[in-house]
Amino acid sequence: MKTSKGPKLIVVPWLEGGGAQGALEGILRQLGKENVRLVVLFRGSRNHESTMELAEFVTELECRRNPLGVLQASRRIQPFLGSSGAIYSLMRASHLVLGLVPRQLVVNKRLAATFHQLPSQDSSTILGKLEDVLVKRGVRFAGLITTPSSRAIDELIKGGFGTINNTRLEHNLIHVSSSPAVPPREGRIRELRLVFAGRITRQKGLDRIPKLLKAATTPVHLVCLGDGEKREELELMSKHVGSLHKVEVLPYVTDIEPYLDWSDAVVMPSRWELNPLVVWEARARGRGTIASDIDVFRDLSGSGPIWTFHNESAFASVLEKLATDPTERTRAFNLALESFKQLSTRSSIVEYLDV
Repeated sequence: MKTSKGPKLIVVPWLEGGGAQGALEGILRQLGKENVRLVVLFRGSRNHESTMELAEFVTELECRRNPLGVLQASRRIQPFLGSSGAIYSLMRASHLVLGLVPRQLVVNKRLAATFHQLPSQDSSTILGKLEDVLVKRGVRFAGLITTPSSRAIDELIKGGFGTINNTRLEHNLIHVSSSPAVPPREGRIRELRLVFAGRITRQKGLDRIPKLLKAATTPVHLVCLGDGEKREELELMSKHVGSLHKVEVLPYVTDIEPYLDWSDAVVMPSRWELNPLVVWEARARGRGTIASDIDVFRDLSGSGPIWTFHNESAFASVLEKLATDPTERTRAFNLALESFKQLSTRSSIVEYLDV
């Protein structure tokens, strides 16, 4: 019988203000601060003060993000594993580190793990395929494996990361204010207000923005919120979008609600995703998402307002539709709020760790 006696240990590779961090905060709020230890494995975290405040104890191991650092992290984490009763591993890199620790440190513990990317995406390189061996080893004793994507469930089971008995869908939990959602603007809109919020990386596709806007005849005011390795490039690009459009690059913020309420829609020109937290944050405020035509957004379009585009012309058409058709904005507003209401507000991860 696996026990949960002892502190609850939350293992994360890093925290950079992204969707996985937001999902973790949702879990920590339900789990409660008492007797919860958060261990951050690798150096380079930022914008994570709000997460650290939700745990009673926080330790940052400051290992490097390379093979030697992974080995070092697997050694430094062992004392925390030994004294814990329940363990939650947040992302693939955490599972990778757990795959290197002695089995006796986790075999009798209540272990839960979450995957925040599609396994096929993580395994697309030779290194990724090699890491899969350790990732599977890291979660082999997990009683619960979750992911916020039905597509990922199929891949996890087919790939041998989990089984039909321990793998389940769990949508990311988000923090919702009690203030009512701001209705969409009325009439024809002269300048469309768009918001991007997230890590500014190649994955998010923000380098596509100048080309997309060049094809658009609808004036756009785009606000980009976040940090990341591509931030400087985005700041430079924002100065070269032409006189018709305006792009603002602002720092990471802990509360994006005012920006969502200001906006007409969220924009996500991503190259790949799983189930972006910001889509649901937007739906909670009655806003839809303009997104690249990839699998995840086609999947999400079945549950709420998503306008996908596969090229610059299609992007321009979506903008024109939203700017000129108030009924479309009202439809999206109502559908977004209804979609958000369908989400579960209780975490199976919390229930599993609390036993």
